[in-house]
Amino acid sequence: MDNYKDTAQAWHGKNIDVKVLFSIAGLATQIWIENEQGSLLIDTGDGTLRDIVANKLDFKKIRGVLYTHGHFDHIGGLHSILSFLRMVGRTEPLPIIAPDGCIEVSSTIDNFIKCYTDSIPYDILYNKGNPDDYHEISGMIIKPYPVVHCGSIMNGRILDQIPAFGYRISCRDEHIAISGDTGDCPALRELVRDTDLAIIEASYKDSANISKDILKKVHLSEDIAIEIGKTAKKYMLVHKIRR
Repeated sequence: MDNYKDTAQAWHGKNIDVKVLFSIAGLATQIWIENEQGSLLIDTGDGTLRDIVANKLDFKKIRGVLYTHGHFDHIGGLHSILSFLRMVGRTEPLPIIAPDGCIEVSSTIDNFIKCYTDSIPYDILYNKGNPDDYHEISGMIIKPYPVVHCGSIMNGRILDQIPAFGYRISCRDEHIAISGDTGDCPALRELVRDTDLAIIEASYKDSANISKDILKKVHLSEDIAIEIGKTAKKYMLVHKIRR
């Protein structure tokens, strides 16, 4: 993949370290966030298992998995992650958070449990996320932000809006924003503003030839993502369509 290396970005803060394992729109997105107590996975697109191994990250540090939404390029590696943790004998419960109504995540978990009912050595703690709730995992405070994201297909047709979250993840006085897939909406701008690092999707190269409906309801362009990113102290652009 010509721009594979461009997707691997890292940031080291005072309390939180961030590694974008991979992020190309329509293929896969997976982000690793770690503090001294453990790590979170944000989305698990296809190849997450491979990317964790390739980056020499420790599966034992995984304390939870957060999903921004249920599209295949964000959840395609979930069954593999659950199966690997079963194989290596994890015993610690695994919290999983996804927007309420994210049937792709809930059905994958249900199918995994159906396949291995009597031989899963850990509990899966599935939380149907509510935007009014705060969650704490390994000393990281997680706040969901409901963003606007509709499905789309190659002919440009916009499909129905789906449940989708961005997340603000805080550890002590450090704050990270994860946009997830989103159009330009007020919740996204609130999520990003004044954070130490914002990880923002930028699917399209520029907005010049993209309809306003798509930019408001489906994905951002780089110019809009940069504008929003500048309201944070630092930002990364991810989820680019192959240029």
